[in-house]
Amino acid sequence: MIRDEQLTAVIPVRGGSKGIPRKNLYRLGKDTLLERAIKIALRCDYIDKVLVSTEDNEMYDIACKYGVNTSRPRIKSLSTDNASTIDVLNDVTKSSSLDSGWLLLLQVTSATRKLEDLNRFCKQFNEASDDFDSSVSLVSFDSPHPDKIQQIKDGRVHSYLGKNSMVSRQSLPEVYELNGSFYLAKIKQIRDNKSFFTKNTLPFLMDRNSSINLDNPSDLLYLELLVTKGIVKIQEY
Repeated sequence: MIRDEQLTAVIPVRGGSKGIPRKNLYRLGKDTLLERAIKIALRCDYIDKVLVSTEDNEMYDIACKYGVNTSRPRIKSLSTDNASTIDVLNDVTKSSSLDSGWLLLLQVTSATRKLEDLNRFCKQFNEASDDFDSSVSLVSFDSPHPDKIQQIKDGRVHSYLGKNSMVSRQSLPEVYELNGSFYLAKIKQIRDNKSFFTKNTLPFLMDRNSSINLDNPSDLLYLELLVTKGIVKIQEY
C-alpha cells in the first residue's frame, strides 16, 4: 500500500512493435521482458495488485500464468500506434472497477530496472511529504544539453531555446530526462487530468545503467554489449 491506500501496478504491452518486433517477449536472462516486469511487481513490498493489459494472445496467456491478467484482452482500438498509454490505463481501471487508490505504470521496455529500484521508488514516495501527489523516475541528461540544440528557420540556424549555445558544457544547469521506469499517481488524477504530472511531482533519480530503454534495434545491441562486457548485470527473479 501507499499512504494507506491500495497500489495497483499496470503493465501495458501489445503485440505490434515496429522498432523491435515482439520486443516485449525478448528474453533477457531466463525471462522475457514481460515476465521480468511481472515478477518485480509481484515481489514489491508496496504493490497490492498487478494487471497486464494486452491484446496479444501469447502475452495474455503469460499474464494468466502469473494470475495478473485483466478480465478480457485489450480492445483493438487501444492497441494501435496512436493509442495513448493514459487511455489504456483508464480502460484497465474502469474495466477492473478500480476507482480509488494509487496507480503505478510499469513499462516493459525498461529492461535493466531492478526490484530494489522499485522498492526504493515506492518507499521514497510513501515517506515523502503529502504535498507530493505523484512521482516519476528520471536520469541525468547531457547529450546534447538542451541549451545547445539548434533549429533552422528560413534557412538560418537559430538556438531552439534562444540561449547562447557556445558556453561550456560545465557551466550549464543539470537537466534530466524521463527514463520510463516508474510513473505513480492517484487513479482519479489520471482519469481527470490524463497525466501523471502535477505541480507537485516528486523526482526519483536513477543511474544510467538502470535506465536503459529498448525502443529500437540499436538500444538492444547496446544492452547486449553491456551485458556481455559485464558492465550491466542481469538480476534473476
